[in-house]
Amino acid sequence: MRKFHLPFRWQTATTFAVCCFLGGIAVALGVHEQRVGSAVEEARAQARLLDDERMKLELTLEKAREVSQVSESVSDEDLVASAAAELAQAATSAAYAAEQHNIVVSATAVVPPVWANAPLGVETARGPFASTPSLEVDVAAVLGEAEEASATDATLDDAAEQTEASASSTDDASAEPSAEPSTSPSASPTTDASASASPSAEPSASPDAEPSTDAAVTEDDAEALAALIDDTEVAQVLRGEVDDLETVAATVTRLEEAAAQLDAATRRIEGTTAVLEAATADAALERANLSLEEKLDAVKAIADSAKDMVEAVDGNVQKRSVITDLNEARRALLDLRKVDVDRDDAEAVEALVADVQAATADVEQAEQALYTSHRRWVKAENQRRTAINKKRMAAYERQVEKAYANSWSKYAQAAANHQDGWSGAPTGISYSNGQVPASQLCSLSFASGHQLQCDAAEALERADDDYYAQTGNHLSVSSSYRSYSAQVATKASKGYLAATPGTSNHGWGMAADFAPASATWMRANGEKYGWVHPLWARSGGSKPESWHLEFVAPGIDVDMPDKPTLLKRVKSSLQG
Repeated sequence: MRKFHLPFRWQTATTFAVCCFLGGIAVALGVHEQRVGSAVEEARAQARLLDDERMKLELTLEKAREVSQVSESVSDEDLVASAAAELAQAATSAAYAAEQHNIVVSATAVVPPVWANAPLGVETARGPFASTPSLEVDVAAVLGEAEEASATDATLDDAAEQTEASASSTDDASAEPSAEPSTSPSASPTTDASASASPSAEPSASPDAEPSTDAAVTEDDAEALAALIDDTEVAQVLRGEVDDLETVAATVTRLEEAAAQLDAATRRIEGTTAVLEAATADAALERANLSLEEKLDAVKAIADSAKDMVEAVDGNVQKRSVITDLNEARRALLDLRKVDVDRDDAEAVEALVADVQAATADVEQAEQALYTSHRRWVKAENQRRTAINKKRMAAYERQVEKAYANSWSKYAQAAANHQDGWSGAPTGISYSNGQVPASQLCSLSFASGHQLQCDAAEALERADDDYYAQTGNHLSVSSSYRSYSAQVATKASKGYLAATPGTSNHGWGMAADFAPASATWMRANGEKYGWVHPLWARSGGSKPESWHLEFVAPGIDVDMPDKPTLLKRVKSSLQG
């Protein structure tokens, strides 16, 4: 049978061509849409990676702050100061790198202000946050990891070169997205989150291919990613609002560069932090050893001082236990000199320093307790001695009064036998009247410049004691011993009232003249002390002299008791 064939007209060809064209456009649009979607997912993955790098940088900066704060205690060490300046420069460089990508990190004020202007004399870091020199740090030498060193050696200049290289490949990316994922340092995150967020290594070019479910994000996730960087275009890409493949590819490149630079900054800060931490540890160890040496050297002096205190008080303390406590504290301190410590172990050295400090404080506390107890003993002992002295003096005074009472009868008998006064030279005087030397006479304590025969002076001293007790005044003496020349002068001035020179009892030191009040008291009480008012000098006598009295009882001994031995006040043996 013959088949029926329709003629092939031009309309048919045209229709076929249009269908093919439209199909091609549809396929092309689908591929483009798929490529844009894959690129957006890659941008989001890079954004997640960038957030991971930012968080790692924040944690690294926090560790740097802690280390730098510890380093302040040894800030005067050159190596510590230099390492701190390197850390400060690394932090400011990180801040500059983040600022270039509109990323906010707390990279400023990583180290205390004391490090802010450490002079190192090298080139200055770039960027608005740079206030310290730009330095290179061999992280491999610090961390012992070659791969860490290779990543850390990348400086901001290297990052700039990467930026130029990425920019030059933008045209190719806009035409054909790379089939391979980025190989920048930031493309190898260490966290699980960044690894799960990585886009497929080979996005499918088929229009029918579905995006990976692992890479899909919710609207809230997209908003969170968009908030990471203060850049409108990047935010739009991450929200999926941009369908221009070239723009999306460029954004991916920018995010890769930002993550790479933050990663490099983190590694650099880790390295400089390790250098500072090591320098601080070395300096702290050296200081701890020096401090230990100083404290151990001082231990013997402190122990000797404690021993001297114990010996000085000689057991004179209120509580005996304070001596025992000080001796025990002293021995405990000395025992620390025998402790064998690893001088390379900072913790062990510092622990021993703390032990020495604590033991020293114990000795000081025990010394203070000993000092206080000794002072209290001194106070109590002086009170005891004062009480004993008072008792002894009271007994002595009673004995003196008894001796005086016994002597009064003897003085009264002598006064009764010599109512007309004294005559002749006193016993034991080998000199003539008015020629008695001062060495043979005794001065009166209450009447300056006056002297008498010693028995007469002693009796008048006792009379003055009683007169003072009754009146609050001392006896007032106007004349006592007179030399021969003084007798001549008196005779010339007083005429018949004065004795012939060489015959006056004043010339023997056996007579005295008193002021009216004193003379009145002596006339009434003088005979108890061997002093009489002669009959010739009394009213109605041949030469009335109310002021003149004479001593008539030489050689009479008063059985005076021995003065008591008084206990002296004690003083602290620990003055100051």
